Amino acid sequence: MAALVVLTGPIGSGKSTVAAELADRCVARGLTVAVADLDDVAMAQRGVTDLGDLWPRGGVAHAALVDGWFAAGSDVVIAHGPFAEADSYPALLAERPDRTAMHVVLTVPADVALQRVAADCGRPAAAISRDPDFLRATHAAFADLDLPSADVTVDTTTATTAQIADQLVALLTGP
Repeated sequence: MAALVVLTGPIGSGKSTVAAELADRCVARGLTVAVADLDDVAMAQRGVTDLGDLWPRGGVAHAALVDGWFAAGSDVVIAHGPFAEADSYPALLAERPDRTAMHVVLTVPADVALQRVAADCGRPAAAISRDPDFLRATHAAFADLDLPSADVTVDTTTATTAQIADQLVALLTGP
């Protein structure tokens, strides 16, 4: 089995949390899993002065990392992040004979997302995502995106992380 799960959504929708829970569920079923966070890859860059280049460059490196995890033998790679900003959907969701892909869109109202990022002790206090105006603007921009068709769309205020992970692992491996 080689399966790619592409998780996206606006800030505070639970991408990292769902990715971690899904990874645990897959491991419990005997699968090898790699989690690839586009934010981490993009922010690994140094010396990029044009922020317009930050996400596309990160997207290229992230897509290569995802491919590398499959080449290394991972059964499942869970990629999460702002793929539209990085323009990396084509590379991630391209038809490949050696693996399947599932595109998952997580949604959340901006006010709930703001509460979540404020409570996130792993998020730096100075993180721009904690700024209410920035967060609301990114949510509005996300809502206007023309995303590739989603296989699964989940409002993360109506389902727990465990429920979402259970739903996704069942789609990947069967009930």
